[in-house]
Amino acid sequence: MRNRIIVIGLIVLIAFWFGSRANRPVIKTSKGETVRKAWNDPHARKARKKIAKAAKRHS
Repeated sequence: MRNRIIVIGLIVLIAFWFGSRANRPVIKTSKGETVRKAWNDPHARKARKKIAKAAKRHS
């Protein structure tokens, strides 16, 4: 009886795990697009400006 409950519990856990994974969208993007998004990120732009300004000061 106890083994049957354990098996049913495992089946329920596996079904829950697959069900929670099923509704996630998979978005495939190219490496170029990922790099472009990272380059155009406002925080990355600010960081690049800050680095360029510091480099000018120390040159």
